[in-house]
This record gives sequence, structure tokens and C-alpha cells, in this order.
Amino acid sequence: MAFEMALKPPFFLPRLLRAHRDEPQQEYHWLGKTREKPQKEIRSKEPGKKPGGEKNEQGYRPLANIQLGEVEEALALFEGQLLPSHASHENWIGKNHFCTIPLKRIRDGRPPVIFGRVKTCYPSDGYLDNVEDIELLFPRRSLAPDLVYLRRDDVSLYSRKSAQSFFLRVRFKVSEEEAADFKGSTSLFARYGFHPEFDSGFHDILEMNDLNQSECPRLFIVGSRWLDSIPESVYVEVKIILERMLHWNKRIVNYHPGWLPKEINTLNRTLGLKYKLTRHYLTESEDPKQTADLTAVEFDEMFAQGLIG
Repeated sequence: MAFEMALKPPFFLPRLLRAHRDEPQQEYHWLGKTREKPQKEIRSKEPGKKPGGEKNEQGYRPLANIQLGEVEEALALFEGQLLPSHASHENWIGKNHFCTIPLKRIRDGRPPVIFGRVKTCYPSDGYLDNVEDIELLFPRRSLAPDLVYLRRDDVSLYSRKSAQSFFLRVRFKVSEEEAADFKGSTSLFARYGFHPEFDSGFHDILEMNDLNQSECPRLFIVGSRWLDSIPESVYVEVKIILERMLHWNKRIVNYHPGWLPKEINTLNRTLGLKYKLTRHYLTESEDPKQTADLTAVEFDEMFAQGLIG
């Protein structure tokens, strides 16, 4: 018993030993006991943890943490969805617009260009040389976008490629009467970074399938009077494609003014959609301003939840 106790370290022995006061502290080590690894070292080797997407204390993702391949992937997510805006004004950016901005080549690993949707411009929208600070939403496939902060010093104003802003396409499937309701309302959609495309035909809907649907806009405005005017010979087929569009993650806003007669059904009624009873339920609008506002809400929700791509 005495021999066993002699081998055990006394419980009051301090963790660090000193020879003298002026000598540095030294760790002791008991035979048979391995040294514990620091927590930071252990966490850095967690299996399955993907690099990228880390944010600083302010909630921004550093530019040096973004790889060029990620920028290319973000651009690919919106291939065919964007149209140049303010083509005659180079280096112009504005809130809610998607844009590409050239960056200064600093040796911290940042890409030469960044792409995203402008959340905030300070002091206001305008030419890059007049903008001091920018908050940019950087898209990620199937993930919520990262918030990136750009200062004027981060932006290259002398790059061979200028900054470019883009509108997001919004396809209108409306009758001629419904299109007349939206006459002069382009600015309502432009403030949200949208470009309206009016079309009263139905052949593009019938031609949409699993293979080519990604080339079509993600946002649709469908008028109840337009659907009511579809010939009976293709009416059922058009309905089927509209249902498939919801499963393809298209967002549809149904333009249905309140004064329409009861004989003209809403899309929800036509497609048999019920609030909280079916997986999908369409947003309905009654006038151009409400249509623009609700379309913006639909896209913001879609973008924030990472439902792009």
C-alpha cells in the first residue's frame, strides 16, 4: 500500500513548476499520459467541415475568403436570367441590381471580380467613383447568400473591364387588356431591379420541359384573363405546365384585379391550390404597384432561402 501511494502525484502539486521566481514556467509530464491538444487545434480538423463562407465579427464574408471559382459558379446560377441595365452608363450600380464589380489586385487571395445583388449603396446609387460603401449579397448554390462589404479602396476604377449592372428578367403572361394595365409601370419594377417581358402567347409555355426550363425566367406574372383566353384545345396542357413550373421552383404571381367577374377564376382556383392544404399557393395581386411589390417579396424570399439553382 505504501509503495502504491508513493507513485501517485500529490493532489496539491501545481500544474506548472518553477525552479526560481525569475525562471520561466515549465510543464510537467506524467509517464503514460498524453498531452491534451488545444481546442482550436481539434476544431480545425473536424471531419466534413467545408471551407468557405466564414464571416467576420460584423457578419461580413471577407473578400480574401472568396475564390474565383465561387464567383464563376454564382454567375452561372443566373445565366440567361439577367439583362444589362443602364448600358450607356458604365460603372453605374444601384440597390437591388445584380452587378459585377472589378476589384483591386491585392495579394490576399481575393478574386479579380465580384458578383452579387446590391443591398446597400452609400451615400446613394450612382457611378462607382461616387459610391463610398457597398453591401453586396453574394449568391451561393442551394444556400443563403453571403453578405460582402466593399469599400471604395476595394474597387478598381481603372480595370480594363468596367462594373456592369443587370436587371432580372420577369416574364408576363397577360392578355392585351392586362398589358394595358401595366402601361407606364416599368419604373415600378426597375426600382426592384426587374425587367418586365410582356407576352400574350402560350407556345413558349407548351414548349417548356425539364431540360429547357432553366433557360426561362424564374419569375412569372400570369394574368387570370390571359389563362381564360387560352383555346380549349390546349387549355389542359397549359394548366399542366403551370403546375410543373411550381415544382421547377418558378415563382408565379397571379394578376387578378378584384373587379373581375366571378366567371374568371384565379389561378389558385383553376389549379386547385388551397392555402395551407396544398404544397403551393400563389400570391395574388390587384394592380401594377402591388404586383411589383409582391414580386419583389417573392424573389427576396427565394433568394434569402437559397432556392436559386
